[in-house]
Amino acid sequence: MNKGKLHLVPNILSEDGHYCLPAYLTPLLSRLKYFVVEEIKSARRLLKKLNASINIDQLEFWMLNEHQSEIPAEVMQRLKDGEEIAYISEAGCPGIADPGQTLASYAHQIGAEVIPHTGPNSILLALMASGFNGQQFCFHGYLPNKQPLLGQKIQFLETESRQRNQSQIFIETPYRNQQLFQEILKTGHAETKLCIATDITGKQEKIITRKLKEWKNQMPEMHKVPTVFILYAGIH
Repeated sequence: MNKGKLHLVPNILSEDGHYCLPAYLTPLLSRLKYFVVEEIKSARRLLKKLNASINIDQLEFWMLNEHQSEIPAEVMQRLKDGEEIAYISEAGCPGIADPGQTLASYAHQIGAEVIPHTGPNSILLALMASGFNGQQFCFHGYLPNKQPLLGQKIQFLETESRQRNQSQIFIETPYRNQQLFQEILKTGHAETKLCIATDITGKQEKIITRKLKEWKNQMPEMHKVPTVFILYAGIH
């Protein structure tokens, strides 16, 4: 029996970010029939953007996200039967701050082939451009959004960064970006550095690194804009 194949397919980060995807994804996705997706609208848009002639109605889609966390039985069976399936993230790379790892883990359990594909990842792109330590870094996802937990977490990350010479990476729901930024300024040390990376790969992309004391005089515009924050109190 042929081994099943699971293709882990990245999605664009911004509306005009298709240039970040490798050209070989178009023929690959054009021949596949089975798709597990984090969000069906964004997956359909991606497929039609890459190949306008794709007949979406002839494809099969299953959801796998924070609301639908169980792998559908049909998907498990198709992988066991040796079929090829693509998992498409809503944005960025599957398995990186994304529920795709559940399906990848299952594929390994049954001996299916797991194939990651190249694409944009806001966490790594922000780190690359930050000027911070790329040998020691940690991604924390979302920080607590209520006090006193948020302030305590920022203090902890700053201490960890200083002691471990580690870049501390985190994100926030876009409409709370400004509140998080203000709390970082309030809580962090003046000499600590902060990189703010907004609209990565988009037309309004900005990736700026400054000390906190310098940020106090230059408020960034990031309300409702996807943003990655990197805090760094170590030494190069």
